[in-house]
Amino acid sequence: MKRLLFLFSIIISVTTAIHGQEIKGRVISNDGTPVADANVVLQNSTSEYMGIESTDAEGRFTFYCKADTFRLVVHHLAFHSREIMCTAKDVGDIVLEPSDVALGDVVISSERPLVKVEEGKLAYDLGQLTRDKVVNNTYEALTKLPGVREENEALTLVGAGSVTLIINGKPTTMTQEQVTTLLKTTPIERVEKAEVMYSAPPRYHVHGAAINIVLKHDTRYSLQGEVGATYRTKFYNEGEGHIFLRAATPKQAFDIMYSANQVSDVQDVDMLSLHTLDGKVHEIRQIQKIRGEALLHSTRASYEYNFNEKSNITIAYNGQYKSNAEGHSGSTGNFQNSDNLKDVKKDAMHNFSLQAITGTGLSAGADYTIYENLSDQTMSVDYLDGNTLRMKQEAGQEVHAFHAYADQSHSLGKGWSLGYGASYRNSESEDFQIYSAESTMKGDDVNSTLSEHTAEAYLSIGKQTGMGLSFNLSLTGEYYWLNGHERWTAYPQASLTYMRHPDHIFQGTFNVTKQYPSYWQMQEAVSYIDGYAELHNTPGLEPSKRYSLNANYILKQKYVFGAFLNHTDKMFAQAMYQSNERLALIYQTHNWDYRSQSGVMAVIPYSPVPWFNTSATLVGVYVTQRCDDFFDIGFKDNQWIGMFMLDNSFRVNKELVFELKGFLQTPATQGTFSIETMWSLSAGAKWNFAKGKGTLSCYYNDIFNSTIGDMKMNFKGQNLINRNDFHTRNLTLSVVYRFGGYKKKESKAVDTSRFGH
Repeated sequence: MKRLLFLFSIIISVTTAIHGQEIKGRVISNDGTPVADANVVLQNSTSEYMGIESTDAEGRFTFYCKADTFRLVVHHLAFHSREIMCTAKDVGDIVLEPSDVALGDVVISSERPLVKVEEGKLAYDLGQLTRDKVVNNTYEALTKLPGVREENEALTLVGAGSVTLIINGKPTTMTQEQVTTLLKTTPIERVEKAEVMYSAPPRYHVHGAAINIVLKHDTRYSLQGEVGATYRTKFYNEGEGHIFLRAATPKQAFDIMYSANQVSDVQDVDMLSLHTLDGKVHEIRQIQKIRGEALLHSTRASYEYNFNEKSNITIAYNGQYKSNAEGHSGSTGNFQNSDNLKDVKKDAMHNFSLQAITGTGLSAGADYTIYENLSDQTMSVDYLDGNTLRMKQEAGQEVHAFHAYADQSHSLGKGWSLGYGASYRNSESEDFQIYSAESTMKGDDVNSTLSEHTAEAYLSIGKQTGMGLSFNLSLTGEYYWLNGHERWTAYPQASLTYMRHPDHIFQGTFNVTKQYPSYWQMQEAVSYIDGYAELHNTPGLEPSKRYSLNANYILKQKYVFGAFLNHTDKMFAQAMYQSNERLALIYQTHNWDYRSQSGVMAVIPYSPVPWFNTSATLVGVYVTQRCDDFFDIGFKDNQWIGMFMLDNSFRVNKELVFELKGFLQTPATQGTFSIETMWSLSAGAKWNFAKGKGTLSCYYNDIFNSTIGDMKMNFKGQNLINRNDFHTRNLTLSVVYRFGGYKKKESKAVDTSRFGH
């Protein structure tokens, strides 16, 4: 590691002042509107390929190379292609003519590309992707990304597992649950694109798969906003209201958002446990009812200042606070009857962030989060044998998390690029759990502190050849310290992209990374669901190490075919266990020996007629998992799992669209239990009114309440059936109205005769 850091310092010292020659310009339509997602191909004077770039939301592109005379070829499916010869480094505006062809009353329009490959990332245009979908916010839009699924309020990526959500390319000290809450109140119109990464490059300072939500960075005079309301009929009726406002000038921008959301957590479990203890089988039948309600307040405020086109600074605040929060669970059956009440006195999060970007390739920032939780719990248990237990408990947690980073990139000329950076992360967590003296169910009081420090530095080098081939290699060195235990680790990573033509793109990635357990998983506390089921946390959980290999082929910028292989050592996951010491069902997270996955995926969109669009996703995966040290039993399993998703949309006219979505997953195994076939069917409708400013939508999710399959455990004396009902069947009504807009400035076409055309 010392040699790595020494080499790292040398490379930094000799490359700090290296910058390539810049060729830049802007692509616009004949009415002056910027053309985003246009492919700009750079060639030398003899038509030799030198590189390709895509225009951003403002139609701008930039190349770094050395050429006196060059050719630019601009392609976009909605416009006629354009080719120009240039000598100036600032090309100015390149004007494209629309390619729509009118035939009587029929208009044939070209479609925008669905997905592009940018520096090893799959970049999706969320606006195009969800144009005919019933979605009301950015989080819902992310669930429409190919290969992305929502499981228990978290997103997963086929072939990669869990996904880290980041905004504008930088991580946050907020939890993923808190980031999800923020995205559920972010309008889709604020998002420029979503970048899917099977292996996030080190400059993002996250490990494994990630989705980067890139917000629009407009530098035009504008005042815009959105108000909306949602009603959801579930077990409990839920309501949400939000307001968003953004004001911008070429120099600065300010936006603010507030939402109030009545949320509920509902779960019913019909359980049959055949529990073997001391050679005797106890048949335990219980019905659990878990309820939770809260009013969630969310606020975001940010300020941006643009020094110039490439340099800016952003300051942001995110706050979340729960009021009137309480939880209640009860259990009835032939073993015990229990009543459990949890009163949440405080649940608040405050996050502050600062980010600066310079025109020299330097970006730096810092992020700080404080989270506080305080609650009282009261539980009474009446066993059928006449015994009773009473428990009163006070518990709390306070987390302080800080993260600072700095990243630098250089263009070295001739297609070579260099990047390096460093980050430091610190988290302090204090937890306590105190039982009342009058409790007859009394565990050990807990007062624990977790102190976690992570420091890392990385070096990456990339090359873009003249044959459409580009690659990037990186190495990250990490120092990790947790409560006196330290370790050094190095993570290699590689990506390869071949794009001779935009219609045929190959992408491959390989990486080694680690995943760390959360503060909650490493607490010493025990939570009681009822008089039989318990939730145990696991101090001393070890990080898992993951090896991943992914390959994707993108055809015509919309068809995606992929293959993947990954292996995770010491993976940590929760599993169920019927105790051999007493009648108790324990849910606990352990380090497994490993979990391996290999499989293939295909995403096939199809539009046989203009008014009908469908997209089919097919996945086949072979899973192997093993844990030899799980209480007094071990498990090993291997299984094929198949998934099929079909998303259909039917456009009646410009204002009205219908959606029908289906999902199917074959039986699967998770640790000690197996999951039966899961399937669902959902339908919705969306109506745009007031010239597109307003949207009224209706969505019926999981019509047959079939998303959650039964969980079964039947091996080595462990025998249990859980019939779960999370009340995923619900009807949602939403209305959104957008106001304001951009002040359109008159644009004049630039005289390009000096370039020879």
